Order: sequence, then C-alpha cells, then structure tokens
Amino acid sequence: MRPYRHRMDVDGRVVLAELTRARRRRRLDRVDWFDSFYNAYLTALAVGVATIVGSSFVPDEVVPPATAARVVAEGPALLGVGIAVLTGLGVRSGGRGGPLALEAPTVQHVLLAPVDRAAALRGAAVRQLRFGAFAGAVIGAVAGLLAARRLPVDPLASVFFAALAAALVAVSVVGAALAASGRRSSPATASLVALVLVVVAGVDVVAGSTLSPPALLGRLALAGLGFEPVALVGAVLVVIVAGFGLAGVGGTSLEAARRRAGLVSELRFAVTLQDLRTVVLLRRRLAQERPRARPWIRFPSSRPGRLPTWRRGWAGIARFPAVRIVRMVVLGGVAGAALVGAWAGTSTLVIVAGVALYVAALDAVEPLAQEIDHPDRWAGLPLAPGGLLLRHLPASLVVMLAICGVAGLAASVLGAASEALPLALALVVPVAAAATTAAAASTAQGMAQVKPSVAVVPEAAGTALVFRNGWPVTLVVISLLPVLAARVAVDDGVPGAPVAAAAATIPLLLVAIALFWLSRRAPARL
Repeated sequence: MRPYRHRMDVDGRVVLAELTRARRRRRLDRVDWFDSFYNAYLTALAVGVATIVGSSFVPDEVVPPATAARVVAEGPALLGVGIAVLTGLGVRSGGRGGPLALEAPTVQHVLLAPVDRAAALRGAAVRQLRFGAFAGAVIGAVAGLLAARRLPVDPLASVFFAALAAALVAVSVVGAALAASGRRSSPATASLVALVLVVVAGVDVVAGSTLSPPALLGRLALAGLGFEPVALVGAVLVVIVAGFGLAGVGGTSLEAARRRAGLVSELRFAVTLQDLRTVVLLRRRLAQERPRARPWIRFPSSRPGRLPTWRRGWAGIARFPAVRIVRMVVLGGVAGAALVGAWAGTSTLVIVAGVALYVAALDAVEPLAQEIDHPDRWAGLPLAPGGLLLRHLPASLVVMLAICGVAGLAASVLGAASEALPLALALVVPVAAAATTAAAASTAQGMAQVKPSVAVVPEAAGTALVFRNGWPVTLVVISLLPVLAARVAVDDGVPGAPVAAAAATIPLLLVAIALFWLSRRAPARL
C-alpha cells in the first residue's frame, strides 16, 4: 500500500507541475507586455516623485551627535516594538487561515485532489514570501534614503541596511503567518503569541536593551550608524521562521482556504469599485472580527423620542470588540509618536499621523456606517437623509476625542510634556472633528461612479478618482499642519499653542464645508 501511495504522490506532483506550467503559459500569452512595462514605468515614476517630494520636506541639517547617539541607543528597541506588532499581526492572520489567498478553483480542484497539499501550496507560499521581501526592501530603501538626510551616516549604507531589515521584517511577518496557519493555531493561541511578542519587545524599551529578535532587526536597520555582528542573529531567526512556515504549509485548513478565497475575491472586486465601506466589512470578515454579544456598558432605557440617534450610536459603540478598541488606541499612539518626529524636524511624519487617525476614525464612525448599510430604511425615515447622517456624528466625535487624547498623551510621554500638552489641548477638537468628518465622508461616498461629463474627457477620470479618494485623508493631514506652524513659532521664541489654535481655523472651515456636503447626501439607490 505504501509504494502505491508514494507512486500516487509522485504522479500527482508531476501532473500538478504540468498544469502549473500550462497555466503560466496561458497567462503569459494573454499579457500585453507593452502595457505591463508602461504600468511598471508609471509605478516607478510615482514612487520616485513621491520620494523626491517627500525628501524635500525633510531638512538637510544633520542632527547633533547627542541626538545620533540617542538614536543608536534607543532606536533599535523602539523599532523592535513596531516590528513585534507587525509580526504579531502576521501570527493573528495565520490563526485565521492566512496569509495565502488562493483562487477558488485552486481550493476546489487542487487541494481536494490526491496530491500532497504541501507541494500544492509551497509555490504560492514562496511567491508570497518573495513579494513581501521585495515590497519591504523598496519601503526600507526609501526610509533609509530619507533617514540619511538627518543622520550622520553614509547614504548607501543607510539604504542598504534599511532595505535589508525591512525585507527581513516582511519575510518574518509572512513566515510567522504561514507557521501559525500550517499548525492550525486557534485565534486565541495566535493572539496570545502576538501579545507575548509585543510584551517582550516592550521589555527591551523599558530595560534599555536590544536582546529580543525584533530589537535585533531594529539594530540591523540602524547598522549604518554602527554595525554590530549580533544584529545578524535576527536575520538568522527570520530565515528559521520562514523555513518553519514553508515546512508546515501543507497543514493549512481547507475550510479556511475556501473561506478566504471567496472573501478575497469579493475584496478585490470592492477595491475595483472603490467601495470603502464594503472593503472595511470584508476585512473584518477576513479577520473574523464580530461585534460583542454583550455590550461593554448597558445604557438605561429612557423615554421614547429622547435623543434616539445619540443613544443608538452609543449602543453600537458599546458592542465594539476588544481588538477594534485596541487597534484604535494603538493608531492613536502611532499618531502621537509620528507627531513627535514631525516636531523634531521630520515634517513628512505628519502624513503618517494623519493616516493613522483617519484609519481609526473609520472604526469610530460605525454608527453612521450602519445607517448607510440600510438605504431603504434610511430613505423611509421622516427626516432629511443628510440631517440623519449628521446626527450620528456626535457619538463618533466623542470617540475620536478620546483617540486624539491618546495621541496627545503618547506625544507627551515620548517628547517634551511642557510643549506637547498645550498643543494637544489646542488641537484635540479640530483634529478630532476633521478625522470624524473625513471618515464619515469617505463612508458616505459609496461606490465610484464616473459621471457623463467626466467620461467625455477620459483623461479627467483618473484625476477625479484620485481627488475622490484623497481629499478625506488630506483633510486630516491639513488639520495637523498647525503642529508645524507651532514648531516654527517656538523656534522664533513665540508660544506655540496660540499659533496652533489660530492656524486651526482653516481646517475647521474645511470641516464645515465637508459637513455641508454631507448634509446633502441621499441614500444610494438599490
């Protein structure tokens, strides 16, 4: 029986290899090479322009030796926390069947065939590791190039080590996900492992050491300031994790693969339609993020007709799962840390802070999003549709005030509290209002629709779509620009908080315009 089974495995692998080659040939026959090279050229051009524009906002002044020494001493541990968070996210993805996103026919026909499942999945796993390494290397190279403008380091060394470390981080994330998926770790076990990784990295920050694997990768990223051979231990551990994940890829759950195949297909279609709300819902289904059966707080009943929208909004917020609350708090901390970096001179980190608060606000506006999910009920209420949307915003605004408070607290801890606290008090309301309004507007836009007036000039369609998707995030970033105005004022010997409060009037005016647009929204036709 055993020789017969071995013969079946060998024959199955041969057939699978032949089918893979035939499928690759057919796909290559359908590829328009000129169009592919043109898209690659446009992508490279966009990345180059973004890098050049971003670097123009980074000052050329090299930081003092004391600051550089502090970066060498504290930077690896802080980077290690970020690396641990990313790796933990990979482990949690593996606990839910990730990271492979196979096509439905592959799951239905290949994985159910009498073929070694490891042989069928190893190629897809290797491709995902390879793509992750390439994307990480590109991101790391750009970050190293920007860092070389401020740190006393050779640009080539900075780019090389940053790209190497970022590629290894991407491989560790994918490898950890493959390891958890191949061993069919439960979501609870995966979450526990992720928490342990973050705690170990946090111990390095508190103790001032760089002994954890994530901190070793952080030390490798900053090796341009001083290379230490012990940093290569982190690279070896990453290779071991990736090999461990590849070795066990055959244990991936068939049910999880089938579920992910359907959801990823729907997710790609929603991205094509630029339907942000559907993308958010599908991402939650992929992460198996469900509302709590029991709310965190039960609100006492009140008389009918007394602030029903306000109460309904808080009833939904009270059912936020713990992972969503933690994510929002972490994004607030990331925004605070980015603003500290922007205050120190790296102005482009304002964009990072704006994106973090915008993503957190997409969760905070869940009451409004739930209303938009039911356009038939929305249209049947005896109230102007736009007015109903505006009534959902106060509860979300309170949530974003708390998240912006977390950002201010993080900035006070990481930076100078005497400077951060007055700025936080001056800007917490404008920034929270801008983030809430931007997320609400993005959610209310629905699917992208090309108007006939735009279709007459096809070249204008791309610009219109970029503006449609970009202006909400830009609004949040603009609301944070008073931080830079306050920095300039402090350098001139003027208190920064009054300047920031005065500069915040412009974002508030833009928020008012966006709220007026939102008040004119109508339910999408089914």
